Amino acid sequence: MAVNLSSSPTLPSDISDPINARILTVAEDQITGFVNEPFAQIAFAAELTEDVVIERLRAMLSSGVIRRIRQTLMATNLAPGALVAWRVPAERVDAAFNYMVRDDPFSGHVVIRSTDGETAGSVARLWTTLKVPQGFPMTRHCDFLASKVGAQA
Repeated sequence: MAVNLSSSPTLPSDISDPINARILTVAEDQITGFVNEPFAQIAFAAELTEDVVIERLRAMLSSGVIRRIRQTLMATNLAPGALVAWRVPAERVDAAFNYMVRDDPFSGHVVIRSTDGETAGSVARLWTTLKVPQGFPMTRHCDFLASKVGAQA
């Protein structure tokens, strides 16, 4: 179901608003899996009408309180995964980030971390989560990515 979530500036968009807080609590913590009518399910669980849910989400989206609305597949049981810290030369960090975000279907939550000098892990500024298909070696894909982005480790 496509829903237009353009701006609705007259409604409260702050998360401290009781209705918005109720919507977010349900949407973030009480809806599991993919559902055919997610806005209707949020409305039912939050004891609101679907129109109110959509209007409030529009307002929060328009004001920047929330960045996007989507259903997320929890892949924790679908494939092996790991948090990976990449040591990439400073001049290649942005290109490595872009490659992993745009071109690698197995990289997720790609982050460039800032560091405060020499601390444990400060040499690894690029971090990703990595999921590979079952039966495919994680280390093999890490080796492939390292060669693609110029990672040293």
